[in-house]
Amino acid sequence: MPPKFSLQTVLDVRHNRVETLEIELGGLLSAQQEGKEMLAALQNNRMAYLSNLQEAQSGELDLFKIDHLRANIKEIQNRITQVEEALVILEGRIAEKQQELVTAKQAEETLKTIKMKEIERFKFEMARSENKQQDDVYISQAYRNKQ
Repeated sequence: MPPKFSLQTVLDVRHNRVETLEIELGGLLSAQQEGKEMLAALQNNRMAYLSNLQEAQSGELDLFKIDHLRANIKEIQNRITQVEEALVILEGRIAEKQQELVTAKQAEETLKTIKMKEIERFKFEMARSENKQQDDVYISQAYRNKQ
């Protein structure tokens, strides 16, 4: 049985950090998806208001209705701009989180590699020790057979 890996607690901490970063990244990606859906809904609303405005501007004009539709279109356009700005900021945060995750995974993989090399070294030492013991047994048997 190989000895306990001396850096196991560090490896566990790094693994937990990777899992935490993956969860945070998932939350950011979910927020991004919700933002894109909200943006699409706002754009659909804007198109509906534009269609209503076009209808209101044909035939008999109701200036109050036209003014109200324009105000609604302007408000929706402001909200669209806000959502687009929020999405740009969110994309930056996602890129940062992805970079953090890559760095954390590399650090974890480094320790896993060190752990595997230590296990391989232990197995090599055990095999070498067993071979030495087997050689000693063969030598003692050969010595006894000579006598």
